[in-house]
Amino acid sequence: MKLRPLTDQARGALFNILAREVPGSRFLDLFAGTGAVGIEALSRGAELAIFVDDHRAAVALIRENLELTKLADRAEVYAVDAVRAIGILDSKKAQFDIIYLGAPYDSPALEKSLEKLAETDILKSGGILVAEHRKQHKIELIYGKYELYRDAKYGETVLSFFKIRD
Repeated sequence: MKLRPLTDQARGALFNILAREVPGSRFLDLFAGTGAVGIEALSRGAELAIFVDDHRAAVALIRENLELTKLADRAEVYAVDAVRAIGILDSKKAQFDIIYLGAPYDSPALEKSLEKLAETDILKSGGILVAEHRKQHKIELIYGKYELYRDAKYGETVLSFFKIRD
């Protein structure tokens, strides 16, 4: 398992962009890795964060980091792949204000997850979907009902922000 955490600069910028949206939100961290993004959301006032990763070592690390930060009481951790987790959460009628996808760079899992999300109602109306990818990895402007409305670039990293189309 090779983890590639979001750089401090990009994570700081992400949360500056999302500053008004995070307090009181329900946050979904797909491809969570160390859990740093979801933990940051919790530390900034998110009501709940759900972490999804299919690597056992990452899941153990997320749980450990949640205990260390004393945020485990507002978190759930799913040890499954992102597409499967999206289906499970949709079947439970779960809804989120913010969904973050930090898929491995250049992985087809990013597009598969975006396409699966577009088939569900797990992003609340007015919610934000953020996909992290390498700047060389071109992604679509529209995935089903989601449309790109903003990009933010930090070195090799691009954060693409989607919302539900009107």
